[in-house]
Amino acid sequence: MEETSGIAVDKKFLLAMILVCLALSGGFAFIYLDLKADFTALKDDYANLSAQIEQLQGLIETLHHDQIINLTAVQIYNRTKHSVVLITTGDKAGSGFVYSAAEEGGYIVTNSHVVDGGSAEITVTFLDGTVAQAKFIGGDVYSDLAVIKVEELPEQAHPLILGNSSQLMVGEPVYAIGNPFGLSGSMTAGIISQVGRVLSLGELGVPEPWGNYVIADVIQFDAAVNPGNSGGPLLNSLGLVVGVTFAIETAKGVRAFIGIGYAVPSDLVRRVVPSIIETGHYYHPWVGIEYNSSYTGGMLVVSVISGSPAEKAGLQKNDIIIKVDGRPVNRGEDLIIYLERYKSPGDTIILIVVRNKNVLDEPIKLTLGKRPT
Repeated sequence: MEETSGIAVDKKFLLAMILVCLALSGGFAFIYLDLKADFTALKDDYANLSAQIEQLQGLIETLHHDQIINLTAVQIYNRTKHSVVLITTGDKAGSGFVYSAAEEGGYIVTNSHVVDGGSAEITVTFLDGTVAQAKFIGGDVYSDLAVIKVEELPEQAHPLILGNSSQLMVGEPVYAIGNPFGLSGSMTAGIISQVGRVLSLGELGVPEPWGNYVIADVIQFDAAVNPGNSGGPLLNSLGLVVGVTFAIETAKGVRAFIGIGYAVPSDLVRRVVPSIIETGHYYHPWVGIEYNSSYTGGMLVVSVISGSPAEKAGLQKNDIIIKVDGRPVNRGEDLIIYLERYKSPGDTIILIVVRNKNVLDEPIKLTLGKRPT
């Protein structure tokens, strides 16, 4: 007989290979399901742990505000001094503090005006003498916040913890650490002298178009700060960061401290900084109106910007906004602070408006835009 040419296949071997493949795939599927279950359990544990930490921090802050627990100034300084840095860019010097650790190095928060948008080489000096070159990650002119990154953190330079600036009370003690006039690691003490300030960026020397807007929810304090303190942390008596020093009030011809300092609130830091780390920027919510800052009893609309969210929603000149999302608006700053604390571009807000001395029958729904640059 004539043999047929070709490759002989051992059916038993083929069946064995199929069984092995099935067994391996089953094993991999089991391992995958097991790992997936473990990952889900870890996520649940992390969520529970985060919730417990938040509850614990809330309890600590409650005890703090009830004046039951506080740290001394010496304790606060010793716990935080290695996390506050001197930042130099060209011929300028300022301060900053360690915000978080990264896989390689760590992120440092400072003022936008200290690093000038990363236009010059940035040098960071820690209290122990460690000097590092920093990379500019991003900044936000409207909050005067910026983030830089170093490749390595000294062992003692741990991230500082943010407190809750919305709970600050006038008269509460605060501590500023920074580098006034280049004097590294200086600490001063004072009290909160007012909260909820709204400052014009133009009056702070910020050019247009940014200078047309305001920085909201600003903390006013009387701890002595001077040029070089900018970007340093303002700490409460638990050693938590409740603000970032960014400006001082000055008299004509005087650049030194005369009794009033300003800090960006930690609630705004908590919103802006993670966005800068992730994307390099932060978008502020925008309504698109000009208002009368001296008017009380609501926000008096002076003009509506063409093409703005306000115009699209139907707001008009001389409208008076008296509520936003059910919250009373007693002055224009109340609305601005609310938006900066809780809202983002794309969110919809509900406004109760008085027009021609009568409350409108229907609330105005306004979808917030991105603040233009």
